Amino acid sequence: MTVTAARRTMSPRRSAARTAAVAALSAAALLGGGLTAQAAAPARTTGAAVELAPAGVLATQCYYRVNASGGLLVRSGPGTSYSVVGSYPNGATILASASTTNGFRKVGTNRWVSAAYLVRITSYPCE
Repeated sequence: MTVTAARRTMSPRRSAARTAAVAALSAAALLGGGLTAQAAAPARTTGAAVELAPAGVLATQCYYRVNASGGLLVRSGPGTSYSVVGSYPNGATILASASTTNGFRKVGTNRWVSAAYLVRITSYPCE
């Protein structure tokens, strides 16, 4: 196995943890837990291996629950002066950056949400 291939595949333990986390989130969605497409793990499966995004593309990300009674706006940048590009309903489970910029967490390319309305789900490890 080359060094590049080793970096892109997960250990069996981490792969099992990710599979369990995704299964639990899927079950929560089926039971009305508010799972969004954004909450899907930032990896793709190819057979038995899981490919991760190249190093440096994604910062450490964690699972969060939206805690905003009217829903949470998604903005094009890390601040209220940026345009609204979407929203998440209250109670949705999302995957967002562990770090903040100007009080906002990154949830995708040009997609940011206020960290003040997110509650970390500690039962799932950050990736």
